[in-house]
Amino acid sequence: MDNQVTRQLLDKYFEGETSLQEERQLRQAFQQEGLPEDLQPFQPLFRYLQHEQQDAGLSEGFEERLLQQLEPEPPSATVRRMQPYRWVLRIAAAVLLALGVYGVCQLTAEEKPAVAGIDWSKYEVQEPEEAFRLTQAALLKASSELNQGTSVAAKEFDSKLKRVGEYLGGK
Repeated sequence: MDNQVTRQLLDKYFEGETSLQEERQLRQAFQQEGLPEDLQPFQPLFRYLQHEQQDAGLSEGFEERLLQQLEPEPPSATVRRMQPYRWVLRIAAAVLLALGVYGVCQLTAEEKPAVAGIDWSKYEVQEPEEAFRLTQAALLKASSELNQGTSVAAKEFDSKLKRVGEYLGGK
């Protein structure tokens, strides 16, 4: 085989675009001695592939037999005929279930007591000054709670820091 054709087939091989026939031609080309220097690094690869293919000893039709073992035909479905009284029992159970659900829905609909509505309008703030005062009071309360929390956290942090200092300082 011509070395230029071998180079072209080698490019196609590494791009994954060769056919089986072209791969056989490559293996045969690399079995020869006296390859050009730029093709010699690929010779061990193709010799190894040839050697492995010969050692594999796979017979013709191996793939088909393997696929048949891996994907057996699904068993044929058996048709079971139900006896007529079973159909009647199923229909009767469905009707009883529907009647039970309907009855429960009717009982719960009748037992609902009237809920008195809450008139929230009497709690609404009418004056802008009153709304400002209430908002200011709520923010002041939140601020004092947050300040108290930070002071507690600072005290805890100081006490733990002192304990760590004693541990590290050995006092």
